[in-house]
Amino acid sequence: MDLHPGLNIITGENASGKTSLLEAFYMLGTGRSFRSSRLSHVIQSGLRELTVFTEIERGSGGTQRLGFHYAQGKRQLRLDGQTITSRAELAHLLPIQLINQQSFDLIDQGPGQRRKFLDWGVFHVEHRFYDAWKRYMRAMKQRNAALRQHNQQFEHWELEMVESAGHLHTFRSTYCEKLQPVLLASIEKMLGCDDITMDYRSGWDTEQDLAEILAKNRLKDRELGYSRYGPQRADLIFKRAGAPARERLSRGQQKLLVSALVLAQAALVSETSGRAGTVLIDDISAELDETHCLNLMQALLDTGAQLIVTAIRSDLIPAEHRQSAKSKMFHVKHGQVQEVV
Repeated sequence: MDLHPGLNIITGENASGKTSLLEAFYMLGTGRSFRSSRLSHVIQSGLRELTVFTEIERGSGGTQRLGFHYAQGKRQLRLDGQTITSRAELAHLLPIQLINQQSFDLIDQGPGQRRKFLDWGVFHVEHRFYDAWKRYMRAMKQRNAALRQHNQQFEHWELEMVESAGHLHTFRSTYCEKLQPVLLASIEKMLGCDDITMDYRSGWDTEQDLAEILAKNRLKDRELGYSRYGPQRADLIFKRAGAPARERLSRGQQKLLVSALVLAQAALVSETSGRAGTVLIDDISAELDETHCLNLMQALLDTGAQLIVTAIRSDLIPAEHRQSAKSKMFHVKHGQVQEVV
């Protein structure tokens, strides 16, 4: 597929392969699937391996060749013929965001998805974040193991946790401060309201010393087998008029809110890093009327990101976008992709 740097529309009946195509794009930027935690389940039935390959055009000219291969439980990443050892390198090369039906998890499920959303943005605007995150996670796992084994080394790992936690908290809170005004503007554009708020929670009471909190809770943490306080418990809380957003927003409005979050994050990352990235949107018209679908499409285009959008029928995409010279259309049937000219 020769994709457009702007809008790419992919149509096809249900089960034709549209989402599998998005899944392939997603793998190139993340090294994993958004539909299964086991890559062996992603391989086509009857086959033993999968390969995804792309060329990335750079603003300065030239291209980079990126490939992803998985077989017999082993993942291989290659850039210009050289092996990549970390999926974080993929994320830097090809920033990808996804809007699909599971995106509702961001609003109405546990904090894990919201931390991933937050950390994706921090990762792309603060180059020191990833090292601090790795250092903290290693220290936390070592503390947990030491507590379970009644090993006195937990004090050493707590010092590591406290220092790296301070950096993570600073990076996350600074990012949220920058995201807040962009997000509010995006929400007003998408939902037409100004009473939705986002509150960042650090994972512990920052008015208290984290070292003291960890020391006080060693016994209980040992009983449970894990650390209950720290950046690993961070969260983003969304409210409308003071009540949880999931209780005040319809399912369609939740989709618009998630879209507004992705749009705001894409705009901030683009402004900060100079890279617009790629946004994948699966079944854009689901649960949205024509007006909101038009607003979403325009807002997506305004980010300057490359867009890859799926829909069952082309007429579900507003005509002004389908017929634009700044777009391409593809049709998928039985897993085969054809450009529509």
